[in-house]
Amino acid sequence: MAESPSVDDELREAARANPGRWLYVIDEFFDPDGEVPPFGVAGAWQVDEHGQIGEFQPNPRYRPSPLALGYPEPTDELDAAIQLGSADYLNDAEIAPLFMDADVLTGIREDDRIPLFGDHGDQTAHAYTARPHLPAMLPEGVREWRHIRGGELVALLPAGIGIAINPATLGIHLPRADFDRLRP
Repeated sequence: MAESPSVDDELREAARANPGRWLYVIDEFFDPDGEVPPFGVAGAWQVDEHGQIGEFQPNPRYRPSPLALGYPEPTDELDAAIQLGSADYLNDAEIAPLFMDADVLTGIREDDRIPLFGDHGDQTAHAYTARPHLPAMLPEGVREWRHIRGGELVALLPAGIGIAINPATLGIHLPRADFDRLRP
């Protein structure tokens, strides 16, 4: 959090009721009455013994949530996980199993194969969690969009090919190794 939150009447009232304590600023993603991890606390206001608000102390370990970052409402469970991943609340290895079980959209070429994007050294397949994430136009060489289970898509790809999920919007790239680790 680059700047301190604004002080309003509600905060002043809370300070008067809690002299000599700290008032914590909790990221809106978390229930302030529940368990909040250290990275969910944006910082705290020190309250003096007279109930006056002092200087705001930012939390250097704070990680803004998708809500705090202003991300749009997720379209589905996988999109929500991708948003959490982009906010460093989940890692790629936690998202990969969700992808395997998800219904996604992918492009199909004229020869009924999955198109690969990027240069030969770093190619990926593209998958989309919902229609709002699709590009406005079909990419060159793509005939149509097709629904497919994430695990089926991974199985159709050559070895070493990762997947870019929702690359036209707020997305994530999962390397093939994340999927290969899931095999028994």
